[in-house]
Amino acid sequence: MKIISILLIGVIITLIIGFYNLYNGGDYALAQKTIGAAVMTLFFIVMPGFLIVRYKDKKLKSFIWNPDALRNDEEE
Repeated sequence: MKIISILLIGVIITLIIGFYNLYNGGDYALAQKTIGAAVMTLFFIVMPGFLIVRYKDKKLKSFIWNPDALRNDEEE
């Protein structure tokens, strides 16, 4: 979980740097690439890593919607 927290802080800092360069007259193309890289890192590395760590030993079947179980609950 420490690695994910460090990555999240890094992504936030990278986004701040990218938006700072974008709105304060920095290199527009570099700012766009920086923001894009931060967002891609967030969604393709940080988020899946968080989900894997968070739901590591849980029963995922209890989180899945099952219409048969819903019908059985209504009949009782």
